[in-house]
Amino acid sequence: MLPGYDPNSDLMFNQPSSSRIMPESEAGPANHPYSPSAISQSSSSQGKAPQTQRRSPPVDPVTALKRQRNNVAARKYRQKRIDRINELEEELRGVKQERDDLRLRLARQEAETAALRSMLQLNSGKAPKS
Repeated sequence: MLPGYDPNSDLMFNQPSSSRIMPESEAGPANHPYSPSAISQSSSSQGKAPQTQRRSPPVDPVTALKRQRNNVAARKYRQKRIDRINELEEELRGVKQERDDLRLRLARQEAETAALRSMLQLNSGKAPKS
């Protein structure tokens, strides 16, 4: 054994005493968070989901200001992204409408070309031969 080493000392650094791992003989099965009694107690809470309270560490003013600025920037970015998507969708609708108009115009011109060709063929067959 090492000099000055205490095997019973806390090896979990920076951990609160409530989160230390205890041998089962000390903890007992009823104190285990996943024991059947603990599970049945948590599931019998009248149909409500168990509320977990997140306790964040105390925040200094500089960090709070950074978080606030980050939240504002994130909100602004999300809105800008939504606006850009809407703008692109509107532009897409316009381009699709223009495409459809051009297709219709092309179909009309092709029909006119076909009609003129058939008229030309009819007239060329009746033309007097010299």
